[in-house]
Amino acid sequence: DLYRLKPGRIAGLVDFEQIWKDDISLIEWPDRLGEELCSDSSPPRLEVTLSGSGPQASERTATIRAVGERWEKVLSGMDLSLENAGEAGEQGGVGGVPVAPLNSAAVCELIPVDKVEGCVVLGIESSCDDTGAAVLRGDGTILGEAIASQADIHEQWGGVVPNLAKEAHAKAINATIEKAITEAGLTHADMDAVAVTVGPGLAPCLQVGVTKAYEIAAEHQIPIVRVHHLEAHAMVTRLPRAGSTAQPAGFPYATVLVSGGHNMVLLTTGLGEHTILGSTLDDSIGESFDKTARLLDITQVPGGPHLEKLAVDGDSTKYSLPKPLSTSKDPNLRKGCDFSFSGLKTSTRMLVHRELKPGMDPGVRQQVRGDIAACFQNTAVNHLVERVDRAMVWAKQARPDLTAMIVAGGVAANKRVRAELARVATEHGLEFLVPPGRLCVDNGVMVAWTGIERLKKGLGEKPPTNLAKAGLFAEVRPRWALGPRDSRSTPHNRDRLVSKREERRRNQTTHESGCLLYTSPSPRDS
Repeated sequence: DLYRLKPGRIAGLVDFEQIWKDDISLIEWPDRLGEELCSDSSPPRLEVTLSGSGPQASERTATIRAVGERWEKVLSGMDLSLENAGEAGEQGGVGGVPVAPLNSAAVCELIPVDKVEGCVVLGIESSCDDTGAAVLRGDGTILGEAIASQADIHEQWGGVVPNLAKEAHAKAINATIEKAITEAGLTHADMDAVAVTVGPGLAPCLQVGVTKAYEIAAEHQIPIVRVHHLEAHAMVTRLPRAGSTAQPAGFPYATVLVSGGHNMVLLTTGLGEHTILGSTLDDSIGESFDKTARLLDITQVPGGPHLEKLAVDGDSTKYSLPKPLSTSKDPNLRKGCDFSFSGLKTSTRMLVHRELKPGMDPGVRQQVRGDIAACFQNTAVNHLVERVDRAMVWAKQARPDLTAMIVAGGVAANKRVRAELARVATEHGLEFLVPPGRLCVDNGVMVAWTGIERLKKGLGEKPPTNLAKAGLFAEVRPRWALGPRDSRSTPHNRDRLVSKREERRRNQTTHESGCLLYTSPSPRDS
């Protein structure tokens, strides 16, 4: 996996000439190999390019290309028709490569669309540091829910530790699911489908929830629905409220995601249909709140809510902090809808080191901490609001029939954030919608409800037929694009497939990913 290396850098680390000659290798992000190692004619290979993205998996395409005489011969003999995929798997696959059929001979059928409202769906969430489960009826009624927090585990480390989070998920997953089902007064056998977050998130954590979901689906032969974590945050606002006759938000609407791991503004035109108008170039707003909280000696995880409390008694005008992206040399960044919080965080750290001295009077120290917290929060929220306001202009230009602005994610619980974004929505004539506080954070309810929405579109999948091998189908997507990006928006720094210099030279950004399968031309490997 060459993703984190600059193009051509791997050539100095690995002897690929020897690999091409003697071995079998699978290369991800082959564009990082560099032209010296990979050209249109060398090495001989089978090249698979995947394109199309998003939770809807619309227009998903796999293109297979052979390079070299041997691979051209192999490819010409392949039967790539979907109808024969199951048979190929049972016979050991093409050219000795096993194909694992997921749906062949499955005994269950997907729930008819007109029957979804009466079904019962289990939702499982394990993308980061909270294990969540919920049982919902197809009409949106919450029958049972449970969540296991890991705050106590991670507080001593000042943030989420992936391996500890995975262990905690593994310990809590069964009990959390059992509690939700028991609260609903049902049993596992009463579930009609299971929905699970498959990404984005921490891969080890996602694996726990996804594996469990596939095991449940295989054991009871019920459909499984793979859910995008960010879309679940956006869709939970459409969940019917108990005792309310109000209709859920209609498409299209603008979605503002503000959480500890994500920060973006979307134009949402339907389920699985999102256009990214702006996203963070580095830290999310929630991450910046948490990291700044640690600078101010707040040990609780997450630290954002405690920083908000500390800022209440502070003076937001006491110190001057730089406005993010205001001095960028890139006009698209200055006048765009993208966010950046790493520079603000660095400036705040320097302010903390300058103003908080050892031996200070406790009362004075507490006031200084409050002032710094207030100044940071004020600058961060102003930056967020400025960008969201501009994104609403873009969204309404694209869709004059825009109905609402939805704010989702843990930071939506921040009172200042909520009040300022509500003002923006009002100024643009949009309905302002925010989930209840308990549904702003990661939870099983949002996953189950998004699963229901997808089932209504016929987007569930049949389960594996072999319970013992169910875990083999537990694919996770730690990084999963929510949709195409507006041409005026800039990807996160880590998502650039080429260097900034190369990007300027090409004057475009590549959005497709791919992988290459190289194998030795030796007869012994065929």
